[in-house]
Amino acid sequence: MKKLGQIFTSRIAYHMYFWIFFFGLIFLSSGAKEESLTVRVVQNLEYIAFLIVPVYFHFLILDRFFYKKKYALYVVFLVAILFGWGYLVDRFFYQRHMEKSSLVSAIVMIFFMLLITTSFKVLADSVKQRFLMQQIEAKQVQTELRLLKAQINPHFLFNTLNNLFGMARKQDPQTADSIAGLSHLMRYMIYESNVELISLEKEIQQINRLIELQKLRFTKDDDVQIDFAIDGEAANAQIPPMLLIPFVENAFKHGISLATPSFVRIHLNVDEDKLEFSVSNSKHSRSENKEEEGLGIGLQNVNRRLELLYPGKHELAISDGEKVFEVRLVLRNV
Repeated sequence: MKKLGQIFTSRIAYHMYFWIFFFGLIFLSSGAKEESLTVRVVQNLEYIAFLIVPVYFHFLILDRFFYKKKYALYVVFLVAILFGWGYLVDRFFYQRHMEKSSLVSAIVMIFFMLLITTSFKVLADSVKQRFLMQQIEAKQVQTELRLLKAQINPHFLFNTLNNLFGMARKQDPQTADSIAGLSHLMRYMIYESNVELISLEKEIQQINRLIELQKLRFTKDDDVQIDFAIDGEAANAQIPPMLLIPFVENAFKHGISLATPSFVRIHLNVDEDKLEFSVSNSKHSRSENKEEEGLGIGLQNVNRRLELLYPGKHELAISDGEKVFEVRLVLRNV
């Protein structure tokens, strides 16, 4: 059934529809009353056959010369079509079936036929080109989104592996659970995020795993405060995967210093079809946080994803204070 539909909507089918419609027009407007139906049908089919050749030959020179800006060659071939085929139409059709005929009338008829069919071709080519451009842009957007989504912070990965290595050397009983947590998070980042939307609950679950892995960096004696509060019902909300995690990762990357008091505060609020997400972290001097020079790269990537996925439906506010860095995101229609 699908193949049958494709046949009726193919390019060849559209050409056939045009010629059937054109045949109907000239059939209804031509022929004497004393002529039989069969004679009229044969004559009109013969007339259509004489017109088809110059039309498609003109399409050929349009593609070969006009569209490639070889205008001189195009004009030469166009004149050849008009006069050469006009002579054939006059000699072998008009003089046989019409009382009054002339080369001029044949040329004029061919010219108007080329004008009409060329208009349709130019319109069809324009629509096709626009459709192709939309496809290319869509593929570029999807490629860009995949690249942005795939940018996992290597600092987080290497830091976590170093912490796990230290735990393994100390034979810490939490080592196995920590490795499992990292495995789940990496699987989510690499494999499970290859979909357009994912439940907000799943993103929250991965944020919690990220927080637990980040906690491996410090001990109970370190002055580090981490809060993650959730308000509202997240069960029915959906968002693109890996949309919120980079904000949290950025906060831990730049907001934690074991030499000075530090904090990371995360708040998520879901209200009907609106999501509000904020992350704030302490700021430290450049000497205390050597990774400070990378600040903003991850957030720029997320901002680009938001522009592509939520045009006009999101708000992203970044506050870079002297002691506190805060990001606030609002999404609508979640």
